[in-house]
Amino acid sequence: MKIFGLTIAKEIYMPIIIIVITILTERVLNLIIKRTFNPSKKHHKFDSRKINTIRSILCNLTKYVVWIVAFLWILSVFGVNTAAIITGLGVVSLVIGLAFQDILKDVLVGVSVLFESWFAVGDLVKIGEFEGTVISLGLKTTRVQAFTGEIKMISNRNISEVINYSMDKSLAVVDIAVSYESKIDKVEKILMLTAATLKEKIPSLVGDIELLGVQELADSAVVFRLVGKCKPAKHYEVQRQMKKEFKNALDKNGIKIPYPQIEVHNEK
Repeated sequence: MKIFGLTIAKEIYMPIIIIVITILTERVLNLIIKRTFNPSKKHHKFDSRKINTIRSILCNLTKYVVWIVAFLWILSVFGVNTAAIITGLGVVSLVIGLAFQDILKDVLVGVSVLFESWFAVGDLVKIGEFEGTVISLGLKTTRVQAFTGEIKMISNRNISEVINYSMDKSLAVVDIAVSYESKIDKVEKILMLTAATLKEKIPSLVGDIELLGVQELADSAVVFRLVGKCKPAKHYEVQRQMKKEFKNALDKNGIKIPYPQIEVHNEK
Protein backbone atom coordinates (compact mmCIF):
# COMPACT_ATOMS: atom_id res chain seq x y z
CA MET A 1 0.00 0.00 0.00
CA LYS A 2 1.33 3.44 -0.98
CA ILE A 3 0.47 6.74 0.71
CA PHE A 4 2.04 9.94 -0.64
CA GLY A 5 4.51 7.79 -2.55
CA LEU A 6 5.56 5.85 0.56
CA THR A 7 5.11 2.10 0.73
CA ILE A 8 3.55 0.96 3.98
CA ALA A 9 3.67 -2.69 4.92
CA LYS A 10 0.38 -4.42 5.53
CA GLU A 11 1.65 -5.44 8.98
CA ILE A 12 1.33 -1.75 9.91
CA TYR A 13 -1.97 -0.66 8.39
CA MET A 14 -3.95 -3.90 8.50
CA PRO A 15 -4.07 -4.20 12.34
CA ILE A 16 -5.39 -0.61 12.49
CA ILE A 17 -8.07 -1.39 9.91
CA ILE A 18 -9.01 -4.60 11.74
CA ILE A 19 -9.35 -2.78 15.08
CA VAL A 20 -11.54 -0.08 13.50
CA ILE A 21 -13.73 -2.73 11.82
CA THR A 22 -13.98 -4.62 15.12
CA ILE A 23 -15.06 -1.52 17.06
CA LEU A 24 -17.69 -0.66 14.44
CA THR A 25 -18.91 -4.27 14.29
CA GLU A 26 -19.25 -4.44 18.07
CA ARG A 27 -21.23 -1.19 18.14
CA VAL A 28 -23.54 -2.26 15.32
CA LEU A 29 -24.20 -5.66 16.90
CA ASN A 30 -24.84 -4.06 20.30
CA LEU A 31 -27.27 -1.62 18.66
CA ILE A 32 -29.12 -4.51 17.01
CA ILE A 33 -29.26 -6.42 20.32
CA LYS A 34 -30.54 -3.37 22.23
CA ARG A 35 -33.23 -2.68 19.63
CA THR A 36 -34.26 -6.32 19.46
CA PHE A 37 -34.38 -6.77 23.23
CA ASN A 38 -36.01 -3.48 24.11
CA PRO A 39 -37.93 -3.51 27.44
CA SER A 40 -40.35 -0.89 26.09
CA LYS A 41 -41.56 -3.33 23.41
CA LYS A 42 -44.06 -6.04 24.23
CA HIS A 43 -42.44 -9.44 24.50
CA HIS A 44 -44.92 -12.17 25.22
CA LYS A 45 -42.38 -14.74 26.45
CA PHE A 46 -40.19 -12.52 28.63
CA ASP A 47 -40.83 -9.74 31.13
CA SER A 48 -38.77 -6.55 31.15
CA ARG A 49 -36.42 -7.86 33.87
CA LYS A 50 -35.42 -10.89 31.81
CA ILE A 51 -35.15 -8.82 28.62
CA ASN A 52 -32.63 -6.49 30.27
CA THR A 53 -30.64 -9.48 31.51
CA ILE A 54 -30.60 -11.23 28.13
CA ARG A 55 -29.48 -8.00 26.51
CA SER A 56 -26.66 -7.60 29.04
CA ILE A 57 -25.38 -11.16 28.46
CA LEU A 58 -25.61 -10.96 24.65
CA CYS A 59 -23.69 -7.65 24.59
CA ASN A 60 -21.08 -9.22 26.85
CA LEU A 61 -20.81 -12.31 24.65
CA THR A 62 -20.59 -10.19 21.49
CA LYS A 63 -17.62 -8.29 22.91
CA TYR A 64 -15.68 -11.51 23.57
CA VAL A 65 -16.47 -13.06 20.16
CA VAL A 66 -15.63 -10.05 17.96
CA TRP A 67 -12.35 -9.36 19.74
CA ILE A 68 -11.25 -13.01 19.63
CA VAL A 69 -11.95 -13.02 15.87
CA ALA A 70 -10.05 -9.72 15.53
CA PHE A 71 -7.08 -11.16 17.45
CA LEU A 72 -6.93 -14.24 15.18
CA TRP A 73 -7.26 -12.00 12.11
CA ILE A 74 -4.33 -9.84 13.22
CA LEU A 75 -2.22 -12.94 13.85
CA SER A 76 -2.94 -14.12 10.31
CA VAL A 77 -1.70 -10.75 8.98
CA PHE A 78 1.67 -11.48 10.60
CA GLY A 79 1.80 -14.89 8.98
CA VAL A 80 0.65 -16.99 11.92
CA ASN A 81 -1.25 -20.11 10.90
CA THR A 82 -4.54 -19.40 12.71
CA ALA A 83 -6.17 -22.47 11.16
CA ALA A 84 -3.65 -24.62 13.00
CA ILE A 85 -4.39 -22.72 16.21
CA ILE A 86 -8.12 -23.32 15.88
CA THR A 87 -7.54 -27.00 15.07
CA GLY A 88 -5.17 -27.28 18.00
CA LEU A 89 -7.84 -25.96 20.35
CA GLY A 90 -9.63 -29.27 19.96
CA VAL A 91 -6.50 -31.13 21.03
CA VAL A 92 -5.85 -29.00 24.09
CA SER A 93 -9.49 -28.45 25.05
CA LEU A 94 -9.06 -30.64 28.13
CA VAL A 95 -6.05 -28.60 29.27
CA ILE A 96 -7.92 -25.36 28.66
CA GLY A 97 -10.91 -26.72 30.55
CA LEU A 98 -8.75 -27.50 33.55
CA ALA A 99 -6.93 -24.17 33.40
CA PHE A 100 -10.09 -22.14 33.04
CA GLN A 101 -12.52 -24.25 35.03
CA ASP A 102 -13.40 -21.28 37.25
CA ILE A 103 -14.34 -19.26 34.17
CA LEU A 104 -16.46 -22.14 32.90
CA LYS A 105 -18.22 -22.29 36.27
CA ASP A 106 -18.89 -18.53 36.01
CA VAL A 107 -20.47 -18.99 32.58
CA LEU A 108 -22.59 -21.95 33.64
CA VAL A 109 -23.88 -20.17 36.73
CA GLY A 110 -24.58 -17.03 34.66
CA VAL A 111 -26.69 -19.09 32.26
CA SER A 112 -28.51 -20.72 35.20
CA VAL A 113 -29.24 -17.33 36.75
CA LEU A 114 -30.83 -16.18 33.50
CA PHE A 115 -32.95 -19.18 32.57
CA GLU A 116 -33.96 -20.14 36.11
CA SER A 117 -34.82 -16.50 36.88
CA TRP A 118 -32.78 -16.17 40.06
CA PHE A 119 -32.63 -12.45 39.45
CA ALA A 120 -32.45 -9.96 36.61
CA VAL A 121 -30.94 -6.56 35.88
CA GLY A 122 -32.74 -3.98 38.01
CA ASP A 123 -33.67 -6.37 40.83
CA LEU A 124 -32.97 -5.57 44.46
CA VAL A 125 -31.07 -8.58 45.83
CA LYS A 126 -28.94 -9.74 48.72
CA ILE A 127 -26.00 -11.96 47.76
CA GLY A 128 -24.05 -13.10 50.78
CA GLU A 129 -23.90 -10.07 53.04
CA PHE A 130 -24.08 -7.51 50.23
CA GLU A 131 -27.40 -5.93 49.34
CA GLY A 132 -28.13 -3.73 46.35
CA THR A 133 -29.51 -3.41 42.83
CA VAL A 134 -28.23 -5.63 40.01
CA ILE A 135 -26.78 -3.28 37.37
CA SER A 136 -25.28 -5.89 35.04
CA LEU A 137 -25.12 -9.64 34.57
CA GLY A 138 -22.22 -10.91 32.47
CA LEU A 139 -20.81 -14.28 31.54
CA LYS A 140 -18.20 -14.04 34.29
CA THR A 141 -19.35 -11.52 36.87
CA THR A 142 -22.46 -9.88 38.28
CA ARG A 143 -22.36 -6.24 39.38
CA VAL A 144 -24.49 -5.12 42.29
CA GLN A 145 -24.76 -1.49 43.41
CA ALA A 146 -25.57 -0.71 47.03
CA PHE A 147 -27.96 2.06 48.05
CA THR A 148 -24.95 4.15 49.14
CA GLY A 149 -23.32 3.84 45.71
CA GLU A 150 -20.72 1.10 46.20
CA ILE A 151 -20.51 -1.41 43.37
CA LYS A 152 -19.51 -4.99 44.13
CA MET A 153 -18.35 -7.30 41.34
CA ILE A 154 -19.22 -10.88 42.24
CA SER A 155 -17.88 -13.89 40.33
CA ASN A 156 -20.87 -15.89 39.19
CA ARG A 157 -19.43 -19.11 40.63
CA ASN A 158 -19.62 -17.56 44.11
CA ILE A 159 -23.36 -16.99 43.86
CA SER A 160 -24.96 -19.86 45.73
CA GLU A 161 -27.84 -18.27 47.64
CA VAL A 162 -29.77 -15.15 46.64
CA ILE A 163 -32.50 -13.19 48.38
CA ASN A 164 -34.52 -11.41 45.68
CA TYR A 165 -36.77 -8.60 46.90
CA SER A 166 -38.15 -7.84 43.44
CA MET A 167 -39.86 -11.09 42.45
CA ASP A 168 -43.01 -10.54 44.49
CA LYS A 169 -44.66 -7.99 46.73
CA SER A 170 -42.53 -6.88 49.67
CA LEU A 171 -43.65 -6.60 53.27
CA ALA A 172 -42.98 -3.39 55.16
CA VAL A 173 -42.55 -4.12 58.87
CA VAL A 174 -42.55 -1.29 61.42
CA ASP A 175 -42.16 -1.59 65.20
CA ILE A 176 -43.48 1.32 67.27
CA ALA A 177 -42.36 1.64 70.90
CA VAL A 178 -44.38 3.57 73.48
CA SER A 179 -43.88 4.09 77.20
CA TYR A 180 -45.41 1.76 79.79
CA GLU A 181 -47.50 4.66 81.07
CA SER A 182 -49.43 4.77 77.78
CA LYS A 183 -52.88 3.19 77.58
CA ILE A 184 -52.70 0.14 75.29
CA ASP A 185 -56.22 0.54 73.91
CA LYS A 186 -55.67 4.23 73.17
CA VAL A 187 -52.37 3.55 71.36
CA GLU A 188 -53.93 0.78 69.27
CA LYS A 189 -56.81 3.07 68.28
CA ILE A 190 -54.42 5.85 67.20
CA LEU A 191 -52.26 3.43 65.21
CA MET A 192 -55.26 1.86 63.46
CA LEU A 193 -56.82 5.24 62.56
CA THR A 194 -53.48 6.47 61.21
CA ALA A 195 -52.88 3.24 59.27
CA ALA A 196 -56.27 3.60 57.56
CA THR A 197 -55.15 6.93 56.00
CA LEU A 198 -51.73 5.82 54.75
CA LYS A 199 -52.79 3.98 51.60
CA GLU A 200 -53.61 7.32 49.97
CA LYS A 201 -50.42 8.98 51.26
CA ILE A 202 -48.00 6.18 50.32
CA PRO A 203 -48.40 5.18 46.62
CA SER A 204 -46.14 2.13 46.98
CA LEU A 205 -48.56 0.44 49.38
CA VAL A 206 -50.71 -2.19 47.66
CA GLY A 207 -52.92 -3.14 50.60
CA ASP A 208 -54.11 -2.03 54.00
CA ILE A 209 -51.68 -1.78 56.90
CA GLU A 210 -52.37 -4.40 59.56
CA LEU A 211 -51.77 -3.91 63.27
CA LEU A 212 -50.51 -7.23 64.64
CA GLY A 213 -50.61 -6.03 68.24
CA VAL A 214 -48.03 -6.00 71.02
CA GLN A 215 -44.81 -7.47 69.66
CA GLU A 216 -42.58 -7.13 72.73
CA LEU A 217 -42.53 -5.96 76.34
CA ALA A 218 -39.08 -4.39 76.30
CA ASP A 219 -37.12 -3.00 79.23
CA SER A 220 -38.53 0.50 78.91
CA ALA A 221 -41.21 0.26 76.22
CA VAL A 222 -44.19 -1.59 74.86
CA VAL A 223 -43.52 -2.43 71.21
CA PHE A 224 -46.33 -2.64 68.64
CA ARG A 225 -45.83 -4.21 65.21
CA LEU A 226 -47.53 -3.07 62.01
CA VAL A 227 -47.11 -4.62 58.56
CA GLY A 228 -48.19 -3.62 55.07
CA LYS A 229 -47.74 -5.15 51.63
CA CYS A 230 -46.03 -2.91 49.10
CA LYS A 231 -44.62 -2.96 45.60
CA PRO A 232 -41.52 -5.14 45.01
CA ALA A 233 -38.32 -3.70 46.52
CA LYS A 234 -40.21 -0.71 48.00
CA HIS A 235 -40.33 -1.95 51.60
CA TYR A 236 -37.54 0.29 52.89
CA GLU A 237 -39.12 3.38 51.36
CA VAL A 238 -42.56 2.46 52.76
CA GLN A 239 -41.14 1.72 56.22
CA ARG A 240 -39.56 5.18 56.41
CA GLN A 241 -42.83 6.87 55.42
CA MET A 242 -44.84 4.75 57.88
CA LYS A 243 -42.52 5.63 60.76
CA LYS A 244 -42.86 9.33 60.00
CA GLU A 245 -46.66 9.22 59.91
CA PHE A 246 -47.00 7.16 63.09
CA LYS A 247 -44.54 9.39 64.95
CA ASN A 248 -46.52 12.50 64.01
CA ALA A 249 -49.78 10.83 65.04
CA LEU A 250 -48.42 9.79 68.43
CA ASP A 251 -47.00 13.28 69.06
CA LYS A 252 -50.36 14.88 68.31
CA ASN A 253 -52.05 12.63 70.85
CA GLY A 254 -49.45 13.08 73.57
CA ILE A 255 -48.13 9.51 73.42
CA LYS A 256 -44.48 9.39 74.44
CA ILE A 257 -41.90 7.34 72.58
CA PRO A 258 -39.27 6.31 75.16
CA TYR A 259 -35.56 6.85 74.63
CA PRO A 260 -32.50 5.88 76.70
CA GLN A 261 -31.87 8.14 79.68
CA ILE A 262 -29.10 8.26 82.26
CA GLU A 263 -29.74 9.33 85.82
CA VAL A 264 -26.82 11.03 87.57
CA HIS A 265 -26.78 11.29 91.41
CA ASN A 266 -24.46 13.78 93.05
CA GLU A 267 -23.45 12.76 96.53
CA LYS A 268 -22.69 15.56 98.95
